Amino acid sequence: MATPAQRSFRLTGLTGAAGPPVSVAVTSAGGRRPVVVVCGAPPGLAGRLARAGFAVVSFEPWPDGLDVVLDALGRGVLDVEADGCALVEPRPDGSFAVARGGAVRLPGSTVRDVDALVQWLAKHHV
Repeated sequence: MATPAQRSFRLTGLTGAAGPPVSVAVTSAGGRRPVVVVCGAPPGLAGRLARAGFAVVSFEPWPDGLDVVLDALGRGVLDVEADGCALVEPRPDGSFAVARGGAVRLPGSTVRDVDALVQWLAKHHV
């Protein structure tokens, strides 16, 4: 298994939108992998998902941040090959809201912890 590497990007808003750049990290072991977009990833989550075989695009919560990230992903700006993606949002109680596809907005399903998240993604997104 390849070791995951992280690359950082600073994305500007959508065309015609003002606002500060969105800081984005892409963590992946390379090659074509299912993509998981995480808003506000807790420490270690991106690495855990990357070791499980996913390319992880993470960013801090920001107004329009998800739209900016999905736009960049769709245009190939993040150097990740993606036919689609899963969206993940950590919850204050340690659970995760998760949904399939870039057009789907959370909330979707809720899973209780990181292991359950990996299992959900493996079942619904691979």
